[in-house]
Amino acid sequence: MPKKILNLCKRHLQNNFILYFILALALVLGIIIGSIIANRLDRNKCIELANYMNVFLKHINNGNFYFKDIFISSLFLNYRKIFIIWLLGLIGIGLIGIPLIICWSGINIGFLVGFLVKSFGFKGFLFALIGLLPQYLIVLPSLLAITAIALSNSINRKKFRRAKDFNRNLADYSFLIFIFSIVLVLGCIIEGFYTHYFIKFMDV
Repeated sequence: MPKKILNLCKRHLQNNFILYFILALALVLGIIIGSIIANRLDRNKCIELANYMNVFLKHINNGNFYFKDIFISSLFLNYRKIFIIWLLGLIGIGLIGIPLIICWSGINIGFLVGFLVKSFGFKGFLFALIGLLPQYLIVLPSLLAITAIALSNSINRKKFRRAKDFNRNLADYSFLIFIFSIVLVLGCIIEGFYTHYFIKFMDV
């Protein structure tokens, strides 16, 4: 099983380097847009938008620091996003939708970091660096891999016309998505456990 996983991941990375580059650009673009939005709005508008855009900020602004609530909300939203990405890649219409999803994820991150820095200055920057970066080091690579897998499947879907080829591709496609979605759970755990304790310690 581990050998099969490694072979699938290696083959996928070799065949889809350009897709990773495009998706990484979409993510960076989203982060830039999100930070610009946070800097352009006043504090009240930022808080209002934060409650809508980011599950973590929504809980913090409402005074909810409980690990379970933050973890469950983060897990639900991430798995809903993964399901939509999987579905778009499966039915072959992910060429536009999937880059938009990764761009929106970047907007959320850029807005969150921009909001923290604008509202709390250096303390907010320090929290973003130490409190949020650990989860992003897990979530973002996993999300990039999931979106690249789905986008590749969407582009190459017409190659699998025979039922046997389609079923084999569907199994590999779903298996890879599942593996990276399991990795993403660790990021949700960090968001719920480590980050919420750190924000209380920082008094942000």
